[in-house]
Amino acid sequence: MNGEPVVMDTAISDHRTDSIRYKAYQRALATLRNRYHSLGILAGAGHFSDLWARDFCFASWGALAVDDRAVVRQGLDTLRHWMTPDGQVPLRVGQPIFLLKYLGFDANPPKPRYIDDKGYSVSVDNNSLVVSLFHDYIAHTHDMAYLQETFESIRLMALWNDTQDRDGDGLIEEGHYAGWADSIKKEGKVFYTNVLHVHAARCVADLARRLNHADVTMLEDRYHRLRHRLHEVFWNGQYGVDWVNGTHVQSTLSAEANLLAIVLRLVSPIEATAIMDSMARLGMTGHAIVPTVAPAYDPKWVYRPFRLIGLSDYHNGLGWIWVGCVEVVARWEMGDHRGAAESLDRLAHLIEENQGVFEVYQGRKPVRRLCYRSEEWFAWSSGLFVWACQKTGLHLESSL
Repeated sequence: MNGEPVVMDTAISDHRTDSIRYKAYQRALATLRNRYHSLGILAGAGHFSDLWARDFCFASWGALAVDDRAVVRQGLDTLRHWMTPDGQVPLRVGQPIFLLKYLGFDANPPKPRYIDDKGYSVSVDNNSLVVSLFHDYIAHTHDMAYLQETFESIRLMALWNDTQDRDGDGLIEEGHYAGWADSIKKEGKVFYTNVLHVHAARCVADLARRLNHADVTMLEDRYHRLRHRLHEVFWNGQYGVDWVNGTHVQSTLSAEANLLAIVLRLVSPIEATAIMDSMARLGMTGHAIVPTVAPAYDPKWVYRPFRLIGLSDYHNGLGWIWVGCVEVVARWEMGDHRGAAESLDRLAHLIEENQGVFEVYQGRKPVRRLCYRSEEWFAWSSGLFVWACQKTGLHLESSL
């Protein structure tokens, strides 16, 4: 060492800084860190500049991947502070009326909101995401004192999900616009929501085991029961169907739900391969960004005001980088390293072409329409791009 240059490290540094992947990684990391705040990680810089629980949790996958643990704990503490006595986590903390936020009016002091902005339903994925993030944070930091301090809240958050189980089978039922795809009238048992629910059940059971908590057996049994029921309700032999409501089975393939099921290891390797084969057969692979659904939803399922303002494709045809990032990691963990690299390259080129990480895209450009412009400085997609790069290490290699 003795002050002499390390030739190998210099070569790697020169090589990676010329890579489109590494440039996009640095841009995504800067975008993510730009959204750090005393509340946690804010979702965006414009009309999403509040602490949205869903966006914060996904963005935190990237923050933890680069060891930015303090901001993750800040966000967890904010959401725990605003948790209701029965364990419900807010949809967001900030401006509770989205229309006012869209018009530029902030709330001071910040306030929580618990139901979707259309006023229809309780938001049902946030509790699962927060429970899982507590688990990720503890696994990353090994902070047992923090786990001791927060476990009762975590347990309440996890068991709050059971209050949304209308028929007693363990899975969550939901109303219109209650999940991430909140412009689509999904109803009943939704695959995306229940993938997160089952994963959260596994996470809270593991945390209880770490504490030797009295409820550990009950929580472990709950997880195994829910995992079995998830497969029983949704698996059609090729992929997890989108939602089930009574006798209605919406057999569309929701990309984010199926890809998360792979990454969170809620399907077998054989089932993961079947999902990827189904996506290829439905024409969902090889795009700049993975389509969110195939085939597209009938317009009747789309929130009517979105149809009237020309935004019916918001969750029904437009592209979201974060879904592509989950595809990258799913392929990587299945052993399809070349496919993962190709997917990451497509995303990296998109980020560099547009000199930023935006919320939602039409083709290769951020959405810019009369009634809506894609949010810039989008933490969710930035965080998951950072996470995908860190999980695979592909940003340190040259592009294909």
